[in-house]
Amino acid sequence: MQPADFTALSTQQQLDTLYYQGDILANRYEDEFIFLLYSLHNFYVELRHDAYTNKLQEVTAFKDTDQLDAYLPYLAEELI
Repeated sequence: MQPADFTALSTQQQLDTLYYQGDILANRYEDEFIFLLYSLHNFYVELRHDAYTNKLQEVTAFKDTDQLDAYLPYLAEELI
């Protein structure tokens, strides 16, 4: 599976795939949002939730490790 294949899934299928096949790496808070970072196969998935309503706002799949910079302080040392 590639990021484009993952994003083509329905939201429920994306969440199911993350639950059964993904590994959560980190979470972080920014303003009113909670971000969760997963590894899935050979790419990463970021979920953005509204902290007040606990509703999923956005799902992003990517391979570019530059997008991991915001998570560096939260990642376990053995993952870096």
